[in-house]
Amino acid sequence: MAPAIELDDPTDFGERDYATALVNVTNACNLECSHCFVFRADNPNLPRDKMDDATMLHQLRELRDKHNIKSMLFMGGEPMIRKDLVMEATKLFEIPAIVTNAFYGIPTLPGGLVTVSLDGPEDLNDSIRGKGVFQKVKEEIAKRNMSDGTTVMLQMTVTAQNEQGMEDFVAQVADWPVNGVAFTLYVPRENDDTGLGWDDLRDRDKVIDRLIALKQKYPNVVKSHVGTLELMKSDRCMEFTGERGENCLMMATLPLYMGDGGSFERTFCCYGNDVDCTRCGAYSVFNTAYHRQVKGEKDYHHRTRHMGHTAQTAQPG
Repeated sequence: MAPAIELDDPTDFGERDYATALVNVTNACNLECSHCFVFRADNPNLPRDKMDDATMLHQLRELRDKHNIKSMLFMGGEPMIRKDLVMEATKLFEIPAIVTNAFYGIPTLPGGLVTVSLDGPEDLNDSIRGKGVFQKVKEEIAKRNMSDGTTVMLQMTVTAQNEQGMEDFVAQVADWPVNGVAFTLYVPRENDDTGLGWDDLRDRDKVIDRLIALKQKYPNVVKSHVGTLELMKSDRCMEFTGERGENCLMMATLPLYMGDGGSFERTFCCYGNDVDCTRCGAYSVFNTAYHRQVKGEKDYHHRTRHMGHTAQTAQPG
């Protein structure tokens, strides 16, 4: 009989509970999206697949039990490059979610959430994510089994470079066999010089107003909450972020990135180590605050248990 393989235990993240977490299962990706935060400076972006499947499953199981993790979002890179690992790992958590670019198909995840990333209508999306990507996603979405119990959402990351395509995007995908369309806004790094963000948040307010109008025009397609979007306005947003995340409720989420030596490390926030909290556009941050503020914590936790914690869908894929 072969001797049992000794598996490394996970990094010690203290004793507190984390109801929600996300895990970067791989830094490898078949696309190179211009706005992706995983690979930018000061994020743990060099190790690639240094933790084998057995070790990762073991460590996720240990972290789940120690920190009472209920909801886990699987992300990358492109997580479905490690499809066998991801599909096995989703079985470990009550509320699993996957964010993907759909090049490896739409995973079947009964009771769970799959978020598919697109960044505008075909011309704008393909200028960001690569030629032919929009049509590839459309083909994969068309193949999915609508009765398999998987909630499938499309998500657009809105930047100053693709904001003009929001309305055309919704019009193009409104009849696709998905459960809805979500939006998140670009999260800049400190001293961000990419041109993807809005230097003056009052300019971003105009984008938010357009999103609210889209929600009103397509109430059954656009899943963003008007109340959440209003919290993102320039005159209120700092109440829910702070200068350096001191007001951010998403700090209660445990982000697991691949660090040096093939072990997990925690970044400052879900979007990495170098974020500019004063210009945060993460829908998840404000959606968490909205449900806590307007509907109360009890209702929020009830919703996350039964709807797949959509507050975590604002991630790359």
